[in-house]
Amino acid sequence: MKYINRNQAEVFTKVHQLVINIIFRDLDIDSVMDKLNDLYQSFMYHYEADEGLVYLKPIDIFFRNAQRIVGDQYPDEVIWEHNNVSELIDILMYYKREVERERSVLIYQERQNKKALDEYITKLTHHYARLLFVRIDLKYAQGHDQLITIEEFNEHINKLRQLIRKQRACFKDLEGYAWALEQGEINGGLHCHLLLIYDGSERQKDWHIAKEVGEKWVQITKGYGAYYNYHEPKNKRRYQQYDRLGIGMIHRDNELEVANARCTALYLTKPDKFDQHLKVKILGMNTFGKGRYRTSNRRGLPPITK
Repeated sequence: MKYINRNQAEVFTKVHQLVINIIFRDLDIDSVMDKLNDLYQSFMYHYEADEGLVYLKPIDIFFRNAQRIVGDQYPDEVIWEHNNVSELIDILMYYKREVERERSVLIYQERQNKKALDEYITKLTHHYARLLFVRIDLKYAQGHDQLITIEEFNEHINKLRQLIRKQRACFKDLEGYAWALEQGEINGGLHCHLLLIYDGSERQKDWHIAKEVGEKWVQITKGYGAYYNYHEPKNKRRYQQYDRLGIGMIHRDNELEVANARCTALYLTKPDKFDQHLKVKILGMNTFGKGRYRTSNRRGLPPITK
């Protein structure tokens, strides 16, 4: 684990936003200068020129061009002034089309994920008379999040996915699932939006299940994890008041429940959440996943032929 006043996720998020603002929002030079002097040393501390890591375009172009300007200076020796800041701004503006292209690709991917998830949820809600929808956000406790790197986040998520696939303990009687990895827009907190769909004839206690899953996450992260349980009674009452409750027991013959459950699920794949994409990933790392509908053990379906 790495120790510095600012965590990796927060620094990359702030630098990413700075580059976006420079390219698309025409920041004044004094504002950019202040932010660069505030962020540059921390950024260089966390940045790894590793072939196994993939950075979003704004992070990548910032590193390459800032390095070009400052040359061989150590990060703690660099002072950003009007001349070098102006040069960096001019260079970054040349990348506007590349950044726009990357954004279009990410939006397209989210739309494809949304389409696939919608089809998956529709098949499940048509197939089962009742399903228990459980939503939980998995994150890191305040004060511990600064110690977590993308490598450790990936390791924790992989352990969680293995437990889901094995369907033991709090994942028993699971009929479907989906997850999405994101970063907070402001401080870049790494987190996972998790949807678990249980056989409603076997499982009923949604709050209890969500709590069990959250505690399992804390265990996986060796105490660094935290979670948000959407199934607290006050939360459910608030959504129920406006006929928008899409978690808990969902009955196939109740159109409103099914429609709300679909909306709850599709939140994981909103195309407009561009600023919440991971700023750095491990090569080959997925940021969205879901279960398969056609499996050999799903009852009521014709056997899968080879």
